[in-house]
Parts: sequence; C-alpha cells; structure tokens
Amino acid sequence: MTAAKQTEDIIVVGGGVIGLSITWRLLSEGRSVTLLERHQVGRATSWAGAGILPPASLNHTSDPMDRLRGLSHQLFPKWAASLEIETGRAAGLRRCGGWYLADSAGEMAAMIGLTDYWSELNIQTEKVELHDLCAREPALTSWSKGSNALGAWWAPDEYQLRPPFYLKCLHDACNKKQAKIVEDCRVSEFRERDSKPQVNVSGRWIECRQLVLCGGAWLGEFTSRHGLSHSVIPVRGQILLLKTPRSLSSRIINVGHRYLACREDGHVLVGSCEEEVGFKEGTSDEMINDLHRFASSLIPELRHAQRVDRWSGFRPMTFDGFPMIGRIPNTQNSYVACGHFRSGLHLSTGTASIMTDLLQDREPKINIDAFRVGKQIT
Repeated sequence: MTAAKQTEDIIVVGGGVIGLSITWRLLSEGRSVTLLERHQVGRATSWAGAGILPPASLNHTSDPMDRLRGLSHQLFPKWAASLEIETGRAAGLRRCGGWYLADSAGEMAAMIGLTDYWSELNIQTEKVELHDLCAREPALTSWSKGSNALGAWWAPDEYQLRPPFYLKCLHDACNKKQAKIVEDCRVSEFRERDSKPQVNVSGRWIECRQLVLCGGAWLGEFTSRHGLSHSVIPVRGQILLLKTPRSLSSRIINVGHRYLACREDGHVLVGSCEEEVGFKEGTSDEMINDLHRFASSLIPELRHAQRVDRWSGFRPMTFDGFPMIGRIPNTQNSYVACGHFRSGLHLSTGTASIMTDLLQDREPKINIDAFRVGKQIT
C-alpha cells in the first residue's frame, strides 16, 4: 500500500444523519471537513427511518441515555430552524404529538410504568379515557370500542420528522459551508501513525488531523485492527408506506414497538420489526402483510389504503444498547459515533454536539462515560 500523501483537517466516515450532523457542526465552527460515504449521502439507514422523536427531558434525569435523548430533543427544533434558514428548504420537523395505546395486560403495565417515569422527568402526558378518545382522535374510534382496547395516553411533545427532507437540508447545508463530500468511497481500514489518523481508500492512505467513524451497521468492516469488528450488529427493520385519499390523522400512534406515523397529506408510515438477518436487504411479503394488518386493526380505513412503497434499513445495535461516542482506545485522534440502534435520527443532534465538543477540546454538555468506546471491544 502506498504511504499517505495528503493531510486533511477532519475526516468523517459515514454520510448518514450522524455523520452529516457532525460535519455541519464542525463546519459551523470553522473546521475543514472531508466526508467519505460508501454509497450516497443520506440514503441508507437514516433515510429509511420513520422519523419519530418521542418526548424527552434533559434536566430531570441522571440516566445517561435519557440525558442524551433529552439533549437531542432540546436541540432539534433549533437545528431544524437553522437548517431551513441556511438552505431555504423545509426540514420536515413537526410537533404533532403522539398517542400511546395499550392492547394487552403486559402493554398496560408497561405504559403505566413509562408514564410514571415520564412524570418524574416532568414530561407531560395525559391519561385519556377510551370514551373520550373517539372525540379527540376520530380515526381511533373503532379501536377504542374494541375488546382489546385497554388504555390510551397523549404525549403532546412528540415530534415527527420527514427524514428525506431533513437529510437533504443537512446535505445542502454542508455543501454551502464548503464540505468536501466524496460518495461511492469505501474505507477498508484505518490506523494511526505518529498520532495522525489515516484511512485506506482503494489502497491509498489518506491522513488527517482528526478522524470520526460514523459507519453505522457497517462499522465492523473497517475497524478490525482496533477490536471493533463485532461491536455493532445490523438489525433489519421493515416499513410499509400507505396512502389514503384524505388524511385520517396527523399524529403518531404507538403500540409497543410498532407505530403509525400519520402525515397531513394522507401518507401513513407503518412499522416496524427487528430481524437479525445479517446484511440481507429487502422486505418480505409476510412482514409487510403483518404490518398492514396491524395498521388496519387500529384504523380500519387503512385496510383499503394504497400500498405506495415498502423498504428496509439496518439499525446498528451494540451489545449493551448504548451508542459508542468518544475516542477509540489506544489512539490519540480517532473517534467513533455509532450504534444508536432505533434512535439515530433522534440522537443525532446531541451526538453531534458532544462530538464537536470533543474535537474542539471542550467538555461535553453531558457526561459520556456510559458511551465509552473501550467497553465495546471484544
């Protein structure tokens, strides 16, 4: 392999929402950033997400994940507004509120526990009697009168994001700030020489002052020499997109890990599932039909809705469920921001803020010991 012949300021590997957000924040602080993406920027897992941002609080919890979620939730409206001003595009963020429904004894118990915890965090929720649900959300009238309906809660601070819109905003904002974005660029490995990180692209080593790896589910492909090859596993999720002639609801409807993300234009995103199938792409008729049945059980009108599209994405899951954010052990200037599982979009703002602080030699806004990269090494 050839020796490194060029030195960049910062290289970010991975052009999903995490990589784009970090790039944008660093550019905003005057740093020069080269973003390397294995395929197309903003087109992989981040694009495939539903864009549900559940309510969160920063100031009333010590739990590390809740603090990261709270920081991110606090930052999101400001970031979206800034991106819209910079690019002239709609970021697709909307505070629509979310319904949380229980249709089993187990789900009822889980929701009572969750809402009690949210109350401790000063997150506003409201228990809604089933006979009142019909008037407040007519689309759920049939469900509320069914034998499986046990409970309903309203969370007004739930947001809905249109991932393609938001990712396009981030991409455009990075371009406006003169980021060097290289697509169809596959990094095969990285190393450090004399405290200078280097990445290998097509047999050529490119050197930089600081390196951030945001490879999502593909992180293990180029981190084997640093013990991270098995730190993240891909978990496939499938989504069905339905369309009705008129909007049946504009809210998010949650039942356990499944949801309907209802939009004002009549589109409804239905998800999701968790499948450990490696990097097997695509959807299955069995799962898509199951998602359609789930949607129809909540809103019967969706039984005859048009199936507009279906797709899948690979969520990056770590062994303990915590993302990795921080410096890679035994390196000086190489960092990881990865492993956000189902919450990459939601946690992107907080993660980018933390990573920018680290690279700018500042104390992060929250303690990140729980996200230490070393504990992920096997």
